[in-house]
Amino acid sequence: MKQEHRGSCPPIQEAPMNQGRPLTPDELKARAIRFYERYGKDMEQISDLLNIRLSQLAQAYTLENALPQEAITIATRVKSLGSFLKKLEKRGWPQFYYPTEVIQDLIGARVVCWFVDDCRGMQQFIAGSKHLTVHQEVEDYIGQPKASGYRSIHLLADVGYDRVQRNGLEVEIQDGSMVCEIQIRTMLQDAWGQITHEFHYKAQTAGVNNTFYERILAEIAGRLSNEDASLLTLRDAYQDLAKEQLKPPSHEGIKDGNTK
Repeated sequence: MKQEHRGSCPPIQEAPMNQGRPLTPDELKARAIRFYERYGKDMEQISDLLNIRLSQLAQAYTLENALPQEAITIATRVKSLGSFLKKLEKRGWPQFYYPTEVIQDLIGARVVCWFVDDCRGMQQFIAGSKHLTVHQEVEDYIGQPKASGYRSIHLLADVGYDRVQRNGLEVEIQDGSMVCEIQIRTMLQDAWGQITHEFHYKAQTAGVNNTFYERILAEIAGRLSNEDASLLTLRDAYQDLAKEQLKPPSHEGIKDGNTK
């Protein structure tokens, strides 16, 4: 086995896309299926690696900021083939060679924080990681919420990994990387997002467009944002408790012989 260091995307063993005509939806679907069959396990491993990287950053952040480790949780996932195909269909079957050319959240992570200030803090920690290459484009829906009330920070990052490639009788270890999407939000924002995602999905599937419910959901998001600001008082209390626990024990009374 030998080690090599080259390109970032795994090669798909098939003819290039551009052969004088665009691919049909059936051909694009077949291309996506081949990709998942060949690289599905690799994506699961990259997802696990991303979880480890982010969990280590979360642990370092909570320690530095005197917060409970539970104050930041990490979850990662690989988009299923069915979800990927639905997204392609929704976008009108855009042409691609690598799936990540058109959909960049095949691997996704969610960083959920108890407190809104820690969303910014974790964003900075992730940007400073040596194991993640964060893209410059940032979608900041906490600073500028969507009209629906949706709040979250979306980052794209390249995750480096060791790619195993067979070349004849030899097995090569190559440098690889894959783009992933990282979403950072508070626990209240996450709960709102999960509830409304299910509502929007079912409403769109049924062809329902009800502006009344959209307005109600946006108002709820605004109230939850106010509660996120109020919760910062609790964050200060956690930090004060942690500082008290770190204080050395008092020895007053022992010096003057009074042990009571």
